[in-house]
Amino acid sequence: MRLIDANACIGADFVRHPIVNHESFIVMDQVQTADTPAQLIPVMDRFGIEKAAVWHRAQYDYDPVKGNAILADAMKGYEDRLYPAWTILPAITDRDFEPDVFLANMKAAGVKLLRAFPMQNRYILCDVTMGEQLSLFEELKIPLYLEPQPGYEYIYDVLREFPRLTVILSNIGIWPSARLIWPLLNRYPNVYFESGDFGMTHGYEEVCAKFGSERLLFGSNFPSNYPSCSINCLMTAGITEHERENIAHGNFERLLREVKL
Repeated sequence: MRLIDANACIGADFVRHPIVNHESFIVMDQVQTADTPAQLIPVMDRFGIEKAAVWHRAQYDYDPVKGNAILADAMKGYEDRLYPAWTILPAITDRDFEPDVFLANMKAAGVKLLRAFPMQNRYILCDVTMGEQLSLFEELKIPLYLEPQPGYEYIYDVLREFPRLTVILSNIGIWPSARLIWPLLNRYPNVYFESGDFGMTHGYEEVCAKFGSERLLFGSNFPSNYPSCSINCLMTAGITEHERENIAHGNFERLLREVKL
């Protein structure tokens, strides 16, 4: 079965920091990262992952503009295996993100995926701040990755204003999130989520039964997780082979085909 990873990251953290686990113990992060595509590809090959959507840690820890440039440069020679996801900022303060300029740069670089980290980058993802940009992303069906930072409230807010926005929920956390995610899947037809942290018992079966297999994307959330857990959950789920194929690669490929750049 072909696998396309909807969520992987390259690059090490720019800032070393302690990790506080769910029992409030401080632990040091010893996760092995892939600093470059050349280091990520062997991990993908080991687990039979054909392609992956990737972002670079510099887009979060360092600077979105420079992080996007670092990612674009890293993609050279790997276009057949990796799909780059750029990070966005408000055009009102950052001219590189004015729609005409930014969309042209996306097209030139072959970028069809976006991410937003509003808390980290100190802005509010809403109509007041980014109305023109978000309207265009909605119209052009450009998928926007959003993750709890730390909660889902801002995701609910932006979808209330832009209900046709194509959103991929990522890095959802290891604890069950159905009460937070299911309402979004039920209300907004263009909301999806990737499976990197999705360990809910019979979760795949429930998603397919309630919303259809088209709303879930295989993802690893590498390097926070290794791909084996997500692959095992997908391959052992009590769903049809057609549903498994949708989740493994079909849904992600369809989202890319629908982008109107």
